Amino acid sequence: MLAISSDNKYKEAQITNNNFSVELDNGEPWGLVFLNEANQPLGLLSLGDGIETLPLHYLDSTVDSLQLQTVSRNGAIFTPSANPIGTKIPLTPEQVTIVAGMDDYLAAVLKNPDVNGNGTIDLLEGRTFTLSVIYFIKPGKFHVPQLTPSFDNTTLIEGYRLCLTVEDASYPETVYFTGPDGSPLSGTPSESYLAFDNDSRVYATQYLYDITGTASYIPVGGTYTVKYNNETLTFNLPDQSYVDDNIVYPFPTVTLNNDGTMNKVDWVYRMPAGVVNFDIKALVDNIMVQLEGTGPKCEAIPNQNGTYGSDRLPAATTSHTLACQNIMWGNSEPVPGTEYVVRLMMTYEDHYGASYVVMYEKQY
Repeated sequence: MLAISSDNKYKEAQITNNNFSVELDNGEPWGLVFLNEANQPLGLLSLGDGIETLPLHYLDSTVDSLQLQTVSRNGAIFTPSANPIGTKIPLTPEQVTIVAGMDDYLAAVLKNPDVNGNGTIDLLEGRTFTLSVIYFIKPGKFHVPQLTPSFDNTTLIEGYRLCLTVEDASYPETVYFTGPDGSPLSGTPSESYLAFDNDSRVYATQYLYDITGTASYIPVGGTYTVKYNNETLTFNLPDQSYVDDNIVYPFPTVTLNNDGTMNKVDWVYRMPAGVVNFDIKALVDNIMVQLEGTGPKCEAIPNQNGTYGSDRLPAATTSHTLACQNIMWGNSEPVPGTEYVVRLMMTYEDHYGASYVVMYEKQY
């Protein structure tokens, strides 16, 4: 049996006399893949209602073990007789829906842990390939001089990028994405990549959106392939339609100093139906506050883009006082040559590795 985490850690466990035990880090999701004697995947553990991982970031704080009891197999689905959801992993109905959608990326790895199709599970040969989505969300605008934006979910998700995250020994400069029918990707080269020392590289598509569209623009579910060096990587991206109604986004209020410079940003978390009424820490892993504008870059925080970028803040954070107190917000019609903020962005990552860029532009 192979346990795989959302950040590509893995642990192996032998099944002896129809029993197995494995020690996993709590605070993050894990999936279980059952293997045959040749280390070929037979299927994955499913907890029902679309949850195909163990969401240990929701684990009750008093629990230090899970007893799955008898695990039954039906095709590629393995089901425990003692389901921890609702007991040791207490989820509200809203959280069940969100986890069932968000764990699709990890579940896709569990269902196909050999994406290059060479007959060996990628992790077991020291390689990882993960496909994920960065969503760009526009829940409203700052109508100057208002310091809290309006709410508008007409086109809540403006667009997205697909990202291929790789850990490998040799990286190409460019990879090529192809999607199913309805996708704009067809042998499309990656637009850029981020390299993290020699440990990993993230290849991103161009920004995909429909400027004339009136509905959220989300990727088509189905089979995606990526041409990587001389290999073809195959991924199944699940249906993403759940995202539009279940997206979570921070909704900010700006506080200014007496001279019109920015002091801090406070926020609450919302969904399209209203304010989030459950523990956001079990959903959001970290969040950043970012600004783009005409003024100089804040030098107090290194390695940032734009006018300002905070460090990654804990999920429980709902207020951030800027490290630089000289950033001019601009609370009236801008005059050429003056400094002002163009947009406020709040970027967060969930526990499954997906990213969400929430943008609030200013309108005069």
